[in-house]
Amino acid sequence: MTYHINVNRSNIKEFIQIIDTLRSLGVIESLRSTKDLVREGEPLDAETLLNIIDQSKQEIEEGKSFTMDEVEKQITSWKKK
Repeated sequence: MTYHINVNRSNIKEFIQIIDTLRSLGVIESLRSTKDLVREGEPLDAETLLNIIDQSKQEIEEGKSFTMDEVEKQITSWKKK
């Protein structure tokens, strides 16, 4: 079954953490964002690339990024499960 969820931009980190937990429990089979505009090996036009860069910059400015320490802690946590 597929659900489309509109996540509040200010809670993206929390949402992803919840999704990761549900994935590890086998509740969620897969997750795809509408921001996943491209696939490996497919050509990317300049406008799409600029949109992705703009969106990424905005998310970083809004504090919606992970530090390297946060990523390392998350990976360590996954390995323990």
